[in-house]
Formats: sequence, structure tokens, C-alpha cells
Amino acid sequence: MKILITGSTGLLGQALVTRLAPYGEVAGLSRHEVLMPGESAHVVCDLTDAEATRRAIRAVAPDVVVHTQALSDVDRCEQEPEEAQRLNVHTVDHLCRALETSQPLLLALSTDYVFDGRKGRPYDEEDAPNPLSTYGRTKVAGERLARRYAKGYVIRPSTLFGTGRVNFCETVVQRVQRGEPVEAFADQTTSPTYTADLAEGIEALITAMGTSLRNRPRLYHMTNAGSATRVDFAKRVAAWLNQDGSLIRAVAMRDQHLSAPRPAYSALASRHLAHVIGRTLRPWDDALHAYLRAQHWIN
Repeated sequence: MKILITGSTGLLGQALVTRLAPYGEVAGLSRHEVLMPGESAHVVCDLTDAEATRRAIRAVAPDVVVHTQALSDVDRCEQEPEEAQRLNVHTVDHLCRALETSQPLLLALSTDYVFDGRKGRPYDEEDAPNPLSTYGRTKVAGERLARRYAKGYVIRPSTLFGTGRVNFCETVVQRVQRGEPVEAFADQTTSPTYTADLAEGIEALITAMGTSLRNRPRLYHMTNAGSATRVDFAKRVAAWLNQDGSLIRAVAMRDQHLSAPRPAYSALASRHLAHVIGRTLRPWDDALHAYLRAQHWIN
């Protein structure tokens, strides 16, 4: 099986390359040349270029495409809406058109920011999107394009942490180990998600899809179980590290004068995933502990 991963140098992309390499013949795709781990191939392609996208798909001839590439800087999307449209919508359109002839399975990654946060309890796959930001709106548009493709499916994760790119979790670790304070939002609740677990869930979904596509839902929420504010998460990191929890200082997201609005509550419930693969991902606190151990920050 040939698997193409777009955005293969990103936080999730790197986890997918590692997880899926034993599963099949993996190729990573990104805009710049990089050295891939192991025997995985790499394709340089600008997905905003429709013809270049068609050439890349013909060259790789994938059976599965996992599309993780996106402009995920929420504030930059708000400041540069045309660039957000190009990178989050046009790329999906070009990809879907390039796949029409060969019809591989497409799994397109989206976000919890498609919701407005007013529900106050975990969103499931039946809840209608109502994005607050340019980022959220472009991701909804990308979702619609992916689901319009005959074999296109959408996966929505939430706040990611993992190996390969600096992220909030790593920042907390570094600062508390130096005895430095960490500011964290007390008024934003999400479902923290370990990229290694997300990659494992995507692998399980690919396996299930390989058995049959009949009656499969087209949309999947995929996060570690449970929810937490940024303060909750940061304090848990400090606790696992046996560091001073008072270093975590609660601040209000609404007071930060951010360019883009964020949902105050965007925890997700993974109902469709449980139905198709028979389980959900483990609780986020267990996943956090596993990540900290994998990084040798704790024993």
C-alpha cells in the first residue's frame, strides 16, 4: 500500500510518517526538500499549484492520501485571509481534482475551531459548524471539498502536542524546569491530543476503510478522551515533572487582544470513531504521561 502524507514535516505529519512506515510504502509531501526518516520517500510540491499537484499524484500513485498540510496559525489567517484561502481551501480543491482519476482514499485533517464554543459540552460529529475565525471558515470550506470527493473523509483533532515541533506542552516543560512562570488560558477548554495517538487512530481508520467503505461516516472527531483548559493542562505537566504548580499563571484569553477569536469551549466527542474502530483514544492525561516518558522528561 502506498500512503502519501502532505505536510509531512509538521507536528502530526512527522508522527504519521513514523507510525505508517511499517504499514506501507510512505511518501511525504511538502514545499521544500527534506530528509525523510528510514526508507520513506519525499516529494516536493506546492499544493497551491494545480498542475504541480496533478504531477505529484501521478508520480506517487498513492492508495491513501492523508492531508495534514495547512496554514494553522490562527492569527495569521485572520491577518492574511487570502493566504488562508489559498493554503486551506485551494490546496484541498487541487488535491481532490488530482485524485479523481485514480480514486485513492483521502483523509483530510481539520480542526475543532470549526465550532463557536457556545455549546458548553463536547461537540460530536452531528453538531453544525459555526466558525468564529477566518481559520475556522477556511477549514470548513476545505472539509466540504474533501467530503464532496467520492472517497473523501474528514478528521477533526484538537490541541496537538507531540514530538518534532515546538508546541505548548514543550514550552511548559522547558519553562517550569527553569523555574520560570508560564501564562496559560483559564477560559479556553479543548481536548488535548497526543500526535502519536492520533497517528495510531488514523492507522486504525485506514485499516477499517480498507475492509469496506460501505456505510462509513464521512466525518470523524479524533482526540484523546476528556477535556482541559490550558491552565489544567499546564498544571498537569508541572505535576508529572514534580515542579512547582504555582509557576502556572492563569490569564484570560479574552484579555489578550488576539487578532482572531477562538472558541471558549471546543472539546470533541469521538462517537463515529468508536463505532468504526471499536474504541476511542485513551484519556489525555495518560497520553501526556506517555509523551513525557517518551521524551525522557520523567521516568
